[in-house]
Amino acid sequence: MKFLKYFPKNSEGLYIIYELYSFDNLFMLLLKNNFTHEEAINFVITACSLSGLIFQERIHNHDYLNLSANDALSPQDASIKSKLIFDILQCIKVNNYA
Repeated sequence: MKFLKYFPKNSEGLYIIYELYSFDNLFMLLLKNNFTHEEAINFVITACSLSGLIFQERIHNHDYLNLSANDALSPQDASIKSKLIFDILQCIKVNNYA
């Protein structure tokens, strides 16, 4: 689970998972690391800062049960893309409030 060190964290030390793409990649990587769906969702809920969109579209609707380890990106690609998406969202946030 070394790939987790590259995922962005908030000030409380929780992994920042605010959009569906990052959630799906993280979840599939957990499955690929021998987590069950139940263990993976428990990890996400306890170790991640999540958006309302994630709760509605993946957790509340149980869509995470449709995710498969076979579809996971490489850990490096998933963490890089998660960081890139976070950085882009930060740029948008700063520019909208500047």
